[in-house]
Amino acid sequence: MEDVESVKFLAMADSSGLYKAVGRKIRTARERLEPKLSQAKLAKRLGISRVSVVNIEAGRQHAPLSLLWQIAENIETELILLIPRRNELHVPAGAVHLDQKTIEQIKQAAVGDRETQQRLTGAISKLKTTLETQPPPLKEEERHDKPFSRSAR
Repeated sequence: MEDVESVKFLAMADSSGLYKAVGRKIRTARERLEPKLSQAKLAKRLGISRVSVVNIEAGRQHAPLSLLWQIAENIETELILLIPRRNELHVPAGAVHLDQKTIEQIKQAAVGDRETQQRLTGAISKLKTTLETQPPPLKEEERHDKPFSRSAR
């Protein structure tokens, strides 16, 4: 049972959901300003590139606390309001459970390195969640990317 509990903890160790939630809060607050503050103007005020602002808002770039504080000041909000509560983080409907065989394979691949084990567990858990929540593939007749035949033109 200890392994199942550690898998749950390791899956939660992935912080990408946290940064995506922070990014959504930044974007929402920025867009509510009157007049609206563009990503380019915010970037200029912060002394960073517009691409960095785009990536921070998407959760791909993990801004340091000092930069988050500057962002909060520029979008006229309190830093604490950019930090999501636990219940605001996206959590899959059901906890992801890895079977014992998968857990053993992760341990074997990690060769005793706890950090590698955490990363592998997080990645596999994310992949499993993604696969379980994806809609089934479209049937051939439902697809919109079918090649055109010359006779159909």
